[in-house]
Amino acid sequence: MVHSELLIRHNGISIYEETSGKVYYTKENYASVVVLAKDGDQLLLIRQYRAAVDDYVIQLPGGGVGEEEELESAARREMLEETGFICGKLHYLGKLYPASWRCNEIAHVYYTDEVISQSGQQLEGYERIDVVRMSVTDCWRGIKENKLQDSELIFAMMHGLLKGFIRPS
Repeated sequence: MVHSELLIRHNGISIYEETSGKVYYTKENYASVVVLAKDGDQLLLIRQYRAAVDDYVIQLPGGGVGEEEELESAARREMLEETGFICGKLHYLGKLYPASWRCNEIAHVYYTDEVISQSGQQLEGYERIDVVRMSVTDCWRGIKENKLQDSELIFAMMHGLLKGFIRPS
């Protein structure tokens, strides 16, 4: 076990510094969910500005899980809020640590090919999210050419392929 010193605790986040000087943080509510949604041959993705990397990132719709909320319910809620789409059956693809060297977050990844209806985004006041429709082929190409770098999107596409939900073109 590496010795760490607590630097600050604020809004459920604690920032630590290891004796080596490396900094990491932990979140009290560390679970998150994302959804890889396929509508025909199109994926429903989102594009939003991420200050930590000072860039717009194409990624999966998703977000945090409430204290008493079930993972699947959170995935459905986030899908509706960020894209305006309601989904049918969800398949659990697995979990990943998006940045284990930096944070204790665990992302739970779902897949659906049942996009039922659209009712309009229900964004938080601070969110500015564009819905992006991208063909499965273009997504694979973007991953291969390193134009799509989001770890959750890449994980979802790989597990979607391994489980037979997504086919390469």
